Amino acid sequence: MDMIAGAMSQKLHLCVDDRLKAQTWDRFEEERKGKKLFIFGAGGGLDYFLRNCCNHMKIEGVVDNDEKKHHLKLEWGSPEAWNTEYGEIRINAPHILQQYQEQDIVVLITVVYGCEKIAAQLREMGITDPFVLLTMEANRRQGVGISMEKEYEERKKEYIAWCCEQKLQKNKIVMRIAEYGGHARCITSQLLKIRKDLDIVWLVQTPHLEAPQGVRRVHERNWKAYYYEMETAEVWLFDVTVPEEVVKRENQIYIQAKHWSGITLKKFYLEDKSSCTSPQIEARIRKDGMRMDYLLSGSEFDEESCRRGLAFRGKAVRVGSPRSDILFDPTTRKRVLRAFQLEDNTHIILYAPTYRKYDYENGRGMKLSLDLDRLTAAFKQKWGGRWVVLIRLHPWISFEQSGIRETKDVLNAGNYPDSEELVSGCDVMITDYSSIMFEGAYIQKPVFLYIPDRNEYIDGERGLLLDYDSLPFPMAESDGELSRCIHQFEKERYEEAVMKFLNKYGVKEDGHAGERAASFILKVLEEKF
Repeated sequence: MDMIAGAMSQKLHLCVDDRLKAQTWDRFEEERKGKKLFIFGAGGGLDYFLRNCCNHMKIEGVVDNDEKKHHLKLEWGSPEAWNTEYGEIRINAPHILQQYQEQDIVVLITVVYGCEKIAAQLREMGITDPFVLLTMEANRRQGVGISMEKEYEERKKEYIAWCCEQKLQKNKIVMRIAEYGGHARCITSQLLKIRKDLDIVWLVQTPHLEAPQGVRRVHERNWKAYYYEMETAEVWLFDVTVPEEVVKRENQIYIQAKHWSGITLKKFYLEDKSSCTSPQIEARIRKDGMRMDYLLSGSEFDEESCRRGLAFRGKAVRVGSPRSDILFDPTTRKRVLRAFQLEDNTHIILYAPTYRKYDYENGRGMKLSLDLDRLTAAFKQKWGGRWVVLIRLHPWISFEQSGIRETKDVLNAGNYPDSEELVSGCDVMITDYSSIMFEGAYIQKPVFLYIPDRNEYIDGERGLLLDYDSLPFPMAESDGELSRCIHQFEKERYEEAVMKFLNKYGVKEDGHAGERAASFILKVLEEKF
């Protein structure tokens, strides 16, 4: 939804200052004559201004309080600046405005929420009379009754239709990275080893994500760039469903990789009634399942669960789990140790709990109850040496709200780019209901399940695809039980149980899944086009 439209539909006049409330576009046009125009806010409000109000005005600069945006070009995250005269403008910190005299500039605040705070910030800098986009548009449209949201959606539909008239671009493969992207990263690496003429596009959520040389990154927020790349690609590789409004054209190939590995614990999509909560959501999932041509799978169990959960009807290709290939790389441990500045003889406990839907949806941080001092003491008694804990929370959970304090022996691993590298680099893993448990099992890492809320979670949170008691990992519902599991751990018995479990579900990982997936994609390109 257009954020400006949403704010005005709720009649949000956020500026208390009467001068700001009374602003009009006529006054703005009069004031900006002969002056340099600066925009404060590089978000949805700026897009709205460029789309509806700008009329090719000369913009001297754009400033924003978000340090992550500083020095980026507008075309990176702004669909309305993409491929326009404004795309090369770089976003700066607000302090650059102090280089100018107030009488020489006009500042337009385009943020949707918090404009009063920004107006106060500007006054402290000596800029006493900024203009506010939200106020001027609300005043202009007062009583007109224009449905801005509908207008915005119709414009997007027209743009997608135009994109669909463009030629498919030879050898272009669009991959979604965003929150997960482990499969896509590995497959990209293997594709680039084989072919140098591919146009690989990563759809990302942050401009700071590193990509291999030759890979183009497109911000998901930039819907113009997003739709253009999708509608002109020969192949899509996604690990979630493709947005409903994207049109799958004739001769396009949609490969679904799903973001987990060859086996997963929890029900998903159509089988997960906690997220598939309406007929509309169910219809979108089924529609996307019908569009999928291929599924990259890691086991028969994987294929069957995807046919049920994703409504997948295409051809399953048994390649294994590309994201799990890194687990077999013997150099990974050293990278992890260096990243956290740990000595080579340090033992690593990876604690990777999943999120709790109730807490997340109610804006509550996930409070972790695991006694980390007792945990490290148990491992020291069992195997000796120095032990540290790396905490890897779900991407949706804030470490700051977890109740855990970082120390020299307890480190936040949330910003580490690859969770599989952490699994590969650790000595043991503690989790609960996260399917990351299986990736530790692929390489025979000791995995312990700490589940103090077992009944509450299994009965009320998410349905499971597997009988939890059938898992081959030691389970504990309290710190005391976990310590006992650690002391009683027997390596040979554990490895035998893990191997028996994986064989039961036909899961076989060898570190070469990415190679098989890349070969399959290239074969599809050659045969289809």
